Amino acid sequence: MTSNPMHGVDALMRGARLLTRRELRPFIIIPLLINLVLFFAVTAVMLTQLGGLADYLGSLLSHTPVNTENMSWWEAVMAKGAAWAADAFRWLAWIIALAVLLLFFFVYGYLFGIITNIIAAPFNGFLAEKVEEMLTGRAPPSEPLGKMVWRTLGRELRKLGYFIGWGLVILVIALFTSWTVFVPAVLGALWGAWCMAIQYVDYPLDNHQRPFDELKSVLLRRKLTSLSFGGTVMLAKMVPILNIFVMPAAVAGGTALWIERLRQDGDPGTENLPSEQ
Repeated sequence: MTSNPMHGVDALMRGARLLTRRELRPFIIIPLLINLVLFFAVTAVMLTQLGGLADYLGSLLSHTPVNTENMSWWEAVMAKGAAWAADAFRWLAWIIALAVLLLFFFVYGYLFGIITNIIAAPFNGFLAEKVEEMLTGRAPPSEPLGKMVWRTLGRELRKLGYFIGWGLVILVIALFTSWTVFVPAVLGALWGAWCMAIQYVDYPLDNHQRPFDELKSVLLRRKLTSLSFGGTVMLAKMVPILNIFVMPAAVAGGTALWIERLRQDGDPGTENLPSEQ
């Protein structure tokens, strides 16, 4: 099967449809309650920053005329020249303002996602397990509850370390190429999509206690499918209210994506099951 970006987009919608199944509802309630509480907390913090953001964007897009009455002739010429340059490149100010606004919502969605993923990790593991059992008729290997909780929390911290480490590298590259505007935007979008794909396709592999490095190879098999799934999740997480419901849909969708599109013969869970076509 070839890599198809539409498969990634469809995976999140498939996950949302799976959540309507009655047998999954007990495993959705607690993550949704966690999301609801954290939504109000994170949103309240971000709202306190809106005033400063509005002032900054207003200063970027200001058309206030230059007052040259108390300037010498050469100061007036320089001030008018600077004002002319600012007007000539007004389009760049709009691009910067748009980039800042998108960055604000990206940080909002990313911060919300990090906190909820760590707290809800064990519940997401249960949800992924039940989705896999529903789709394949077989559950992952069982293990004691206490061991599973600590393992999933450790896995979340492992992913967080990966996100922060490589995120700093991406940030440095973005700073060195910030004069292009386009390069940092593309890098940020691709990195965010990759992080979301890793986050939500990982749950079924973690349930089979497969190593983290194997997850990356699974996603790289079909890059466009993986990135489109992660990108769709990332965009949905930026939308207030909608982001409350994205996490369980992404867990279910990521599990379905791995089962139906990403795994191959020999992967965990494929024993005695027909291979995907």
